[in-house]
Amino acid sequence: MVDMQLSNLKLVDRGVRMIMDELQVEENTAKTLLEKHGSVRAAIENHGK
Repeated sequence: MVDMQLSNLKLVDRGVRMIMDELQVEENTAKTLLEKHGSVRAAIENHGK
């Protein structure tokens, strides 16, 4: 699921929630990580680096 294509707003929102749950971060932080890294997997793997 972390490799899904973020092709619409619903999937982007789902990705943000996945990042929030996994990293225990606020919504704004999760959105920033997703925008910066371009995927849920990359956001999670690169958090804190």
